[in-house]
Amino acid sequence: MKYVISYLSVFVLVIFAAACSDISDEITTPVEVGIHSEGILNSSSNNFHGKLLGENGFKDCQQCHASTLTGGTAGESCVKCHSSIGVHQDGIKSPSSDNFHAKFLKNNGLMMNECSQCHGEEYEGGYSSPTCQNCHKGIAVHKTGIKSPSSENFHGKFIQAHNYDLGECSQCHGDNYAGGLISTSCNTCHDQSNGPEACNTCHGDFNDPVKIAPEVGAHYSHLENTVIAAEVSCETCHNVPAAFNSAGHIDSTPGAEVILTGAAGEGSTFNPANMTCNNTYCHGNFEFLKSESNFQFVYTADKMEGNNFNPDWNKLDASQAACGTCHGLPPVGHIPSDLSSCVNCHAGVVDAAGNIIDKSKHINGVKNTFGN
Repeated sequence: MKYVISYLSVFVLVIFAAACSDISDEITTPVEVGIHSEGILNSSSNNFHGKLLGENGFKDCQQCHASTLTGGTAGESCVKCHSSIGVHQDGIKSPSSDNFHAKFLKNNGLMMNECSQCHGEEYEGGYSSPTCQNCHKGIAVHKTGIKSPSSENFHGKFIQAHNYDLGECSQCHGDNYAGGLISTSCNTCHDQSNGPEACNTCHGDFNDPVKIAPEVGAHYSHLENTVIAAEVSCETCHNVPAAFNSAGHIDSTPGAEVILTGAAGEGSTFNPANMTCNNTYCHGNFEFLKSESNFQFVYTADKMEGNNFNPDWNKLDASQAACGTCHGLPPVGHIPSDLSSCVNCHAGVVDAAGNIIDKSKHINGVKNTFGN
């Protein structure tokens, strides 16, 4: 009996050994982790981990370092160097997912420069290849100096260079720019009623919403510092948009289109090549027929006419608004008179020295005479 048990035990051990041998054949040998080579932390090395990640993605890393890349079985956390790396989970691109990248940045109080470590300073891909610019064309603005007007990286300069496409900003900061997915509000600095879309963000004085005249050419003297006539409305020279995103406002042709109407007079044009206004009523393109006047005694010809002066938009020395520039002193076809005599017929418009005393009655399309 003793021998039978011994033989049986040996038989069982042989069977068990054979089974273990089969199991060992099924266990795969761990694949060599090629990323952990000399130069893994050296960005100039061909073995730099960022370059290999660009080719293979994060899946290989997450096997050992955990799905959140916080250490896992390897015990080494990628977060030590890359505080935002935990964003790379399933759902990173889905706004409805808790792992959506914008929510991750917001919930963890992280800034955009964390992403630039791997995706490049301009977020064009960097070491990790995927470029943020596929979805976010304006993302390259998030660099050191973004809030400093004196910096080359100031966001205002970037937005201006990209034709003021604020749609790129609202993707992350929200349609009302109050923070959106990333909590940082543009309205902290852009505190006018329309936020970043206020006229003076792009036109005029950012610190004074009343001053919306662009700091180019004669805007200021037409809109805010008029001397010889009432202020000119924007609509006289431009199609003013009802809203920031109105058709024709922010388009593929940088610069404001000039379409002269109203007080500028029919047939008036702007020549962008030499920056001059042409055939404008406000600069002397007018004629008054003697046959239609109640005061024919002041005429020396069949009509009284202006000089049809073509002012240079960028000449700002006030000489182009001097009396005698847009019409003669007196106008052609008018009886001889000097400047001090204008008050005799145009009282309420000028004083005895020839100064305009009521700007609303000069260059207004009406002949204001004898108190009218």
